[in-house]
Amino acid sequence: MTSTARFFDAIARRYDHDYALPREHSRPRLARLLELLGAPRRVLDLGVGTGRELPALLDAGHTVRGLDVSPAMIALCNKRERPIAVTLGDFWEPLPFEAASFDAVIALHGTLAHAPDDASLAPFAAEVARVLAGGGLFVAEVPRPSWIDAASGREERSVQRVDAHVARYEDRRVGVGIEARLFDEARWREVLAPGFELEVEPLGDHEMRLFGKKR
Repeated sequence: MTSTARFFDAIARRYDHDYALPREHSRPRLARLLELLGAPRRVLDLGVGTGRELPALLDAGHTVRGLDVSPAMIALCNKRERPIAVTLGDFWEPLPFEAASFDAVIALHGTLAHAPDDASLAPFAAEVARVLAGGGLFVAEVPRPSWIDAASGREERSVQRVDAHVARYEDRRVGVGIEARLFDEARWREVLAPGFELEVEPLGDHEMRLFGKKR
């Protein structure tokens, strides 16, 4: 089991209460996601977690497939009133889906912060493009490097800077940690440019939304 899987297994039952954004922040983000997706699509949700966004996606007519590295998070997602098919897997490895299987790929709530290394971004971007049909959409919410300092100083969690864009994040209640790699807009544009026409929107001071259409 990877360190990412161990971390999210350990916090799964507390995730919605302790980690998810408050509704006053998550609702406008979800509304913007639905606006970007538009008409009903086949959607792959990377890092689907407990599935907080699923009711809104399903209500909008989208067909959703999930992928997550944490068995504990998937178990909670499966308990939802309208469960979806969720595959256990690591999206930093080749995606276990056929080419052109989806019309949209989404990765919300900083899911992409836990790349195993800097070199993982380009293969990831290529895999997302591969599983998308022509004209498909990629939507992600990612933290900027400045998030490292903004997240420091919480009593139950610690964030220690490793270098300019890498931090060690630890949940003190359960004694588990995870590494976070936070890339700036220039780096995301570099890795996504071969496959996507990319737009970037700010999400507060320390996050951004990536919106790419497959070329």
